[in-house]
Amino acid sequence: MARPQGSRNVLVRVTFDTIGELAGGIRGDTARRYAQRRLYDPRDLDSLLSWVNRRRAARGLALIGLPDGDNPAVSDDTAANDTPDDPWGRFLAGFSVYVPTLGQYRSLYDR
Repeated sequence: MARPQGSRNVLVRVTFDTIGELAGGIRGDTARRYAQRRLYDPRDLDSLLSWVNRRRAARGLALIGLPDGDNPAVSDDTAANDTPDDPWGRFLAGFSVYVPTLGQYRSLYDR
């Protein structure tokens, strides 16, 4: 017996309203218009996350993503990155940028 038309399992559902909330509080219609202008691809999560994080970074909001255990910028032990001869270490280790080609965050302060 064939599957009835339209019966599919939904794994992730991200509406334009959700995208708007993630991007810093814009309306869903505005997020849809940005997608129509091809500023991001709403069917590609990497493209969507990159666009949302660019908007959030421009507004000074925290970036969205999962912390990486190998990245010292997002680890809980930031004191290990702070050395007496490097006063900027702890400050810069708190900032990271999303690299879509690698699919992970990189610290602005890489040693």
